[in-house]
Amino acid sequence: MSEGVSLIAQDLQGTLLLYDMSGQLTSTVRAGSSVEVNGVTLYVDELIGSTGLQIKADPGIPVVYLGFGLLMIGVVVSYISHSQVWALQTTDRLYIGGRTNRAQVSFEREIVSVLDTLTGQLADESPETPESEQEQGVSLVAK
Repeated sequence: MSEGVSLIAQDLQGTLLLYDMSGQLTSTVRAGSSVEVNGVTLYVDELIGSTGLQIKADPGIPVVYLGFGLLMIGVVVSYISHSQVWALQTTDRLYIGGRTNRAQVSFEREIVSVLDTLTGQLADESPETPESEQEQGVSLVAK
């Protein structure tokens, strides 16, 4: 049968409790003193508390903070609405197209409003000719 003892430090104040294999308290020993256990002298010099959770320095912390900051900036930027509008003029037509990432209905209304304004300006600038002779036009391409 194996022999051994268990040493338990309750409060790290310098007192150790000594238990035998059956779990019975056999002795107490203070830091700087000794006790004999199964013919072996056990000397306790000092008690030093330690844990695996202590971190003295971590060189990766700035990288983590930078990544978190960039993530937050990306989340904010994703909520910003942006639109693109294209225009192509041929000899007798003006083609307008566009796309947006948010508020697609209001974007479409705004484009139609711009087209109405352009159509009104084109009608004001055109010479007095019958409608059949006018070959100007505006087309809308939406994506």
